[in-house]
Amino acid sequence: MYARKVTRKFLALLLVLGPMASCAIGAEYIHERGGCPQAFAKFVDSQKTATYTKITYFGGSITEGVGASKPELCYRALTSQYLRQEFRGATLAENNSAFAGTGSWVGAFRTTTDALYGGAALVFVEFAVDDADAPESQVYASMEGIVRQIIARDSSTDIVFLYTLARNHVDAYRDGKLPDRVAWHEKIAEHYGIPSVNLGQYAAEKILAGQLTFDEFSKDGVHPTDKGYALYFEALRPFLDRCKAATQQPGTPAKHKLPKPYGAAPMDKAQCVPYEWATLEAGWKAGQRSPVSRFLHILECDRPGPMLTLRFKGTQVGYAGVVGPDTGDLESSIDGGPWKPQANFDASCQDAAPRLHARPIATGLDPAQSHELRLRVAEQKPAQSQGRMVRIAYLLVDGEAEDPFRGLDPLQRIDAIYARMDPLKYAPPADRRQNLDGTMRRLREGPTLKIVMLGDSIMGDTSSSRYELLLERMYPKCKIEVVRSLRGSTGCWYYKLDNHVEEYVLKHKPDFLMIGGISQREDVDSIREVIKQVREKQSPEVLLLTPAFGATRDKHIKEWTFEIKPDGTDYRARLQRLAAEEKCGFVDMTGPWWRYVQESGKDYGWFQRDAVHANDRGFQILGRTLEKFFAP
Repeated sequence: MYARKVTRKFLALLLVLGPMASCAIGAEYIHERGGCPQAFAKFVDSQKTATYTKITYFGGSITEGVGASKPELCYRALTSQYLRQEFRGATLAENNSAFAGTGSWVGAFRTTTDALYGGAALVFVEFAVDDADAPESQVYASMEGIVRQIIARDSSTDIVFLYTLARNHVDAYRDGKLPDRVAWHEKIAEHYGIPSVNLGQYAAEKILAGQLTFDEFSKDGVHPTDKGYALYFEALRPFLDRCKAATQQPGTPAKHKLPKPYGAAPMDKAQCVPYEWATLEAGWKAGQRSPVSRFLHILECDRPGPMLTLRFKGTQVGYAGVVGPDTGDLESSIDGGPWKPQANFDASCQDAAPRLHARPIATGLDPAQSHELRLRVAEQKPAQSQGRMVRIAYLLVDGEAEDPFRGLDPLQRIDAIYARMDPLKYAPPADRRQNLDGTMRRLREGPTLKIVMLGDSIMGDTSSSRYELLLERMYPKCKIEVVRSLRGSTGCWYYKLDNHVEEYVLKHKPDFLMIGGISQREDVDSIREVIKQVREKQSPEVLLLTPAFGATRDKHIKEWTFEIKPDGTDYRARLQRLAAEEKCGFVDMTGPWWRYVQESGKDYGWFQRDAVHANDRGFQILGRTLEKFFAP
């Protein structure tokens, strides 16, 4: 609560002082190039509809907020809060996609995985300072790759380039020039018509005018102090104001188009490849806990000899992971060639906490040819390291990797994923089919069963398991239709209001209604009310599901027990009693799901695609639980 008050007061002060300060510099540090009409139109629309609208901050340690005394005082947090104030009622979500210590080369690989995860209305791209050691051709290739991937994914996503300041940039600004990397980024911005805001120029001119010293701006020559971050936001705000003002203009904003590339080899196919796609010899341990929060799980090995083999087509390959005091080096071989040393240990980490890390292995490869990367832990331990541990989170490929599931139909695919997992050990209770006679009859005899799944995104994950394919295999006479009637972070406390039951359930005319998710707020009375409203007009059978997945802080995980106490006061017990009282089916997803995770020998993140939701392996736990529940 205190932090929010501090930020509001701080932001309010900037709003008062900002217009006076911004008069001290010419408008040339802002290049609007058409602004961000599509993103800001989405912000306006979200005010009316509360549509979830994401703003991505894509950059390095400055975007992460290193140097700020509190997270809410970095430019990213100040910008997000300002936009939320300007667009009150809109659901504006922040995607902090910063990767400290890495520039646009790594950014090109991370674009789809990180910057565009869950979609984005607006992407701020900030890599100029972190590109300090990158050659010109690489900067063009990587920045183009970022832009082209974003536009190809969604041409209604707006992009803004931001340039920040390092101490060695000040002389260039004193001479009226742009630092090299900023100038290179600007060439890409100009080519694609992308707006840019040179926060570094704005700050440098303040420093050169004697309005503050560089040490007041930054203690280490790169990362701003609170005053420095405030200056960055002050520089950015006029651009945001102009974008907002432009929303008053009539007409529909035009979507972005992709011109011919600026350079010869844009990294528009760069991607993070799951390490699970590689062939791993015994000694590599997948699904291990990551020492840094950015990665949900990692691959570990500290034994020289066992190989990781990845087959791919592309111009370059590398890896991203974690380095720390016990990190070892690697050896690599491309296309059966000789083994070459691959430095991995970083001496700066020997007395520091583990941190994110990325390295190229091979570049300049023929993109038309198939390639094979072999990787192993080096025998020689780095002199200053405490061990040989290698931790990999992703393999980086500028091209296409060999997907082990490519070409499989949906049922074959989920079977192939499940075949790589330990089987689910779950024996459903013998009386599990109480109140589900009609559903079981339809499954056995057909011809159809229409299922409506009501809840939140976790119910979407349950649907993504494709459990209906498993049921159709067991019951070949029945064709199953699944309707995902979902709203993120929503439960029956919402669906019971304002005739939402008509929109989300009744109009679909279900034979079978599943109600579940992690967003019910433990409100069994609201679930009862939704059941009542449905039954007043239609008569589907109903199945109630307990929570699965979510964050580790969630109550159903923190207070987990496998068994449900019949007379308990917890949500699972109350939901089970509600099912009996309302003559509904009941399936406990929580018990078998969390027991599987705990007994798997893997970290929870091995089954997640983010801190809350399941990935393909997590889907399988959910789907196979329902398969066993409905099994003959």
